[in-house]
Amino acid sequence: MKGLLLKDFYTLLKQLKLYLVFIIILSVIPSMNLTSIGIVYAAMLPITVIAFDERSKWDQLAVMMPYTRSDLVFSKFLVGYIGVAVTCFIALGIQTVIGAITGQGFTTEQVLAVILTSFAGLILLAINLPFMFWLGVERGRIVFMVLIAGTIFLGMMSADSAKQIIEQNTITPWILLLISAASAAIINVASVLISYRVYQKKSV
Repeated sequence: MKGLLLKDFYTLLKQLKLYLVFIIILSVIPSMNLTSIGIVYAAMLPITVIAFDERSKWDQLAVMMPYTRSDLVFSKFLVGYIGVAVTCFIALGIQTVIGAITGQGFTTEQVLAVILTSFAGLILLAINLPFMFWLGVERGRIVFMVLIAGTIFLGMMSADSAKQIIEQNTITPWILLLISAASAAIINVASVLISYRVYQKKSV
């Protein structure tokens, strides 16, 4: 698995450098909408890897290597998980530092919005990857664009929605996070299993 992740990392190396600059710029700007875009972009990283794999006929080479098909599938999910997690921590860290310098603290609603958007990014990843394994990147992009539009919209609305829910005392932030985390976990487990079955049936 470590070898697969290193392969994907080197595949994305040039893009990751630009991505890091992109995320830092978005995180410096005090806008949850921009942070949401950065998190959604992180969820796109596995798609780029799959596209490179398709062009280089990596699947045909991989069957001759000591990797199981479950390894090949789950490595793509790990790329997305790492990307979303790193983006979330960078955004929270930079905004916390900026808040300490300016004296304007990072509010609970803002922290909650970033974390909820991260869970939304993981759900986006989970819904999208089975289609990528099944249809391929070119045809899967259609599904992907629809999912991105919906996720960005949800991310842009999450801060206000979270604030209203908390103000109305209908649900605590911890319960909201727990529900979101559980939903993301369940959907991702199902997605990994579905992706594995799809990939098993794929002819290479």
